[in-house]
Amino acid sequence: MTEDPRVTLEKIYSEQQMTESNLGLLQQRIEMVQVYMTNYRSGLSVLEEIENRKDGEEMLMNVGGSIFVQATIVNPDKVLRGIGNGIRIEQSVEEAKTAIVEAVTSLEKQYETLTQEYQRLLAYASHLNTQFQQLAALVQGAAPPTEEE
Repeated sequence: MTEDPRVTLEKIYSEQQMTESNLGLLQQRIEMVQVYMTNYRSGLSVLEEIENRKDGEEMLMNVGGSIFVQATIVNPDKVLRGIGNGIRIEQSVEEAKTAIVEAVTSLEKQYETLTQEYQRLLAYASHLNTQFQQLAALVQGAAPPTEEE
C-alpha cells in the first residue's frame, strides 16, 4: 500500500526542519572552534614575543579585544597556563608553546570533522528540499521539478 503523498510531505518537512536545526548547531560549533583556534594562536604569538625578551624589559601585551597594556617582563622563562576550572600551572615558555600547538592541532582536526559533517548535512538538506518540492508539486497537481545534479 502506497503512503498518502500528503503524509510523506509532512514527514519530509519535519526532516527538513530537524536538518536545518542540526545545521545551525553545527555552524555554532564550527564558529566556537574557530574562536578557540584564534585565541590559542594569539597566545602562541605572545609567547614567541616573550621568548625574545629579557628580565626587566618592557613590551606591549595583547590582552584581547585589540587592547594592549604596557608590561615589564619579570621572568621570561616561566609562564602560567590555565588548564581549566580556574587552575593554572607554571611552565617554561617552550612547554606552554608545545601545549598550545597540540591544542591548535586538536582544534584543527575538530574543525575539519565538523566542516565535513556540515557539508554532508547541507547536501542532505538540499536533497530533502528537492524531494519536498517534487512531492509538493505532485500533490498540487503540477509537474514535479527535476533534481539538478
